[in-house]
Amino acid sequence: MNWDLRRINVLCVIFFIILGSNITAQIAPDKYWIQFTDKNNSPFSIDSPNVFLSQRAIDRRAAQNISITVQDLPVNPVYVTGVKISGNIQVLTSSKWMNGLLIETTDTAGLDQIMKLPFVDSVNSRRVERSNKRTHSNKMDVLVERTEKYQATSFPERGLDYGLSELQNKMLKINYLHDLGYTGSGMVIAVLDAGFIGADTTTIIQPLFNNNQILGTWDFVTGQPVDYNQHSNHGTYVLNCMGANVAGLYIGTAPDANYWLIRTEDAPTEYVIEEYNWVVGAEFADSVGADIINSSLGYTTFDDSTQNHTYSDMDGNTTVITKGADIAASKGILVVNSAGNSGNDDWYYIGAPADGDSVLAIGAVWGDSTVTSFSSRGPSSDGRVKPNVMAMGGWVPMAIGTDSVRYINGTSFSGPILAGAAACLWQSRSGFSNMEISEKIEQSCHLYVAPNDDYGHGIPDFELAYNLINGMTTLNNNSNELHVYPNPANDWIEFQLDKKAVKLVSLTDLSGKLVMQMDLESMNSEVARIDLSHLNPGIYFLNQISLEGVLTYRIIKQ
Repeated sequence: MNWDLRRINVLCVIFFIILGSNITAQIAPDKYWIQFTDKNNSPFSIDSPNVFLSQRAIDRRAAQNISITVQDLPVNPVYVTGVKISGNIQVLTSSKWMNGLLIETTDTAGLDQIMKLPFVDSVNSRRVERSNKRTHSNKMDVLVERTEKYQATSFPERGLDYGLSELQNKMLKINYLHDLGYTGSGMVIAVLDAGFIGADTTTIIQPLFNNNQILGTWDFVTGQPVDYNQHSNHGTYVLNCMGANVAGLYIGTAPDANYWLIRTEDAPTEYVIEEYNWVVGAEFADSVGADIINSSLGYTTFDDSTQNHTYSDMDGNTTVITKGADIAASKGILVVNSAGNSGNDDWYYIGAPADGDSVLAIGAVWGDSTVTSFSSRGPSSDGRVKPNVMAMGGWVPMAIGTDSVRYINGTSFSGPILAGAAACLWQSRSGFSNMEISEKIEQSCHLYVAPNDDYGHGIPDFELAYNLINGMTTLNNNSNELHVYPNPANDWIEFQLDKKAVKLVSLTDLSGKLVMQMDLESMNSEVARIDLSHLNPGIYFLNQISLEGVLTYRIIKQ
């Protein structure tokens, strides 16, 4: 299933013949986006896709009935040469999906010459220079709450020994898929992030390196393979959430998946060029055959305030990065992106590319399933449900070596926890499309029938998603469905009850332990009320057993 190394090298050559050999995105005085008009007379052809796409990328399209189009062709090298010889011009990066170049130059005469080229659309050229003014960053920053000693434990009778990651995994019921043998094997996840310091020496993800599950790396900021000693450890934490695999210490949601590590974010700065880096990184992920992109990055405002987005731009169609994310989804990739950490800020809302209509945006909850204050809120500016779903992103534990644990906050971590779970679900039904997988995840959520701006559709239940995707249960959206109010709840919940059809109603906790069972004979009303005041905050399951089967509804006790 791995793409032949020689073909990967050919792909890199194609990328960097087109990109140019030197990428110095962070210190250039002036940068401009050059939009080409077309891809006419290209040496590349959709009839020979193996020149610019891996066989795995071609197979992914074929499996989902996705055609290879002109959009997939690299930019025309003749056009690139025409731009380069127009003056003192350095090509920084190119995008085949956007069909253009990002260049660096202080040569105004050369820039004027570029605009006269017949294949350049000067109207769409965009200046993206960096200002020295610094405002605030939208990056998915790691907030360290505390580090403490931890004693690894082993509980073999429970199935996989999750150790520190037990709560975040079982919140999604991903343990159900793991117990069935779906742990991400055969799936490829591309991690787009700000850096991977220490990934090659981090204890809990050493199995990824030992088992050759790291398929490759590339840094689109420096134009070199990822340096595990520089830039940021943010991507390492993100990778831990999915790929960790040390029993009794930490097991991620997709410990047997394969990974590409891709750096697109220049963490010390924030400006529009990084959106273009992200798009090119997504193009690369597509080309090497990734099934899923996990991105814990988001953009709203920049160092140069003239580049700032507005909330109205969060409409799924405006920003460069969101356009790129939706194109990636159109190629059959499941794009999972953190919603953002702006819930306590003036911005408040989700950022780009979480606003994409084909992007699965992930918000953050605490371990008791209540939404964190920092998790960015919805809706998108055009009124769509955002975030799409939630996962644990508050006080997420990270194993530091074998005896210490660091607790961190951020939708940066709820995103990969969900992405890894999605890989396991997709592994169980590989014939499904990316958007079908996304849909089933949403349908399994506890607020699917009544989403809101804090939770989106809510917290997924991957056991239910598996049953939905395998036809073992159906989603009932008619008036007979079990509707629970309020949810989340404080002291009580109410729901309609057909006493003639229902045989038993029970409430269980996350471990499956019976909390209460209703006496239907004593009920005088079709509206049932359950007292929750004596229960600890957390997730519970309301189970209604009838002749037609079992209907389960997830309850959040605040």
